[in-house]
Amino acid sequence: MRPARFQTFAIDAYRAAGLRAEPWTEGARRPFGVKVRLGSGAEVWHAITTQPREGDVPEQPEEPWEKDAPEPVAVPELGAGRVPIPTVERYLAALLTNAGSAEVARVYAYSDRAQPGSTSGLGVEFHSGAKAFAPFVHAMPPGQSSPGREFDLPQEV
Repeated sequence: MRPARFQTFAIDAYRAAGLRAEPWTEGARRPFGVKVRLGSGAEVWHAITTQPREGDVPEQPEEPWEKDAPEPVAVPELGAGRVPIPTVERYLAALLTNAGSAEVARVYAYSDRAQPGSTSGLGVEFHSGAKAFAPFVHAMPPGQSSPGREFDLPQEV
């Protein structure tokens, strides 16, 4: 799934769950992303980059590969108070998993990887072998007016 189509897919999945979601971009630096507002008013901005399937030619129309959609997973409760960033990762990953796309093989939270790394976010693996990466660039709790520096995320939102 190419970046523009993944952006639409993610926005649709988030909105179907009752979240406010809209396209987000930083021009050529980050041409694709999503700004998500959780029910509490907290906000998360995630970028979108993709790794194409082997043999994909960007100048040609995309050829989606479909198999069975992933089995639905439990969606974590966000509760009324502040939520740890790893819970937000798992929440958004569950929404994408449960969207029922026959192109999606697996969705995972970055914090659930064997070696989590320093960036928060989520990843998607497609049946075609393509991958999408959605690192959290900004996050802010409800009532905050500015997200701060990129990748300098609070522990909870």
